[in-house]
Amino acid sequence: MTRILLRCDYLSVLPKLKEKLEKSGFLPVRDGEDAALFVPQLSRSGWEKEVLACTSRGGAVVIVKKENIPEAERLLKGSGAAVLPHDVPFPVLAGVLQAEAKAGERLFAVCGEIDRLREKLESEKLVHRAKLALMERGMNEEEAHRFLEKQAMDRRIPRRAVAEEVLKERVP
Repeated sequence: MTRILLRCDYLSVLPKLKEKLEKSGFLPVRDGEDAALFVPQLSRSGWEKEVLACTSRGGAVVIVKKENIPEAERLLKGSGAAVLPHDVPFPVLAGVLQAEAKAGERLFAVCGEIDRLREKLESEKLVHRAKLALMERGMNEEEAHRFLEKQAMDRRIPRRAVAEEVLKERVP
């Protein structure tokens, strides 16, 4: 079941929309969503910030009156949020919500990979600085590399931990 954050400023629309979502396999929730659906009153200040916050975690769909689409698109430009007219057929809306949820899953996976690669790059930079520090103490590059590798293997700790010790001058 796809979890949908539902924000609707029109109280008369909310129960019907919630019921249709539930019948179509969506679970309206307050947080931890796979995608978000907004039905804002454009006169309410701050609605676009709520949408932008959701697009950083996953997909968002905004439903507005046809005449308000250009304004909503202008406010959400570059966010990746889908702006649909208020009379969009529900099967189309359900399809867009599913697509936004899948896009959110991919975004989450890509962000995780970026974080992992960023951490790996930082570790490599730290190891490189440690090699330079060891070379300043008289080792050549090959000896410094071998020293870091051997210390890490012998002590069963990551090279990054050995590099941090070298840079703190705890290891000769």
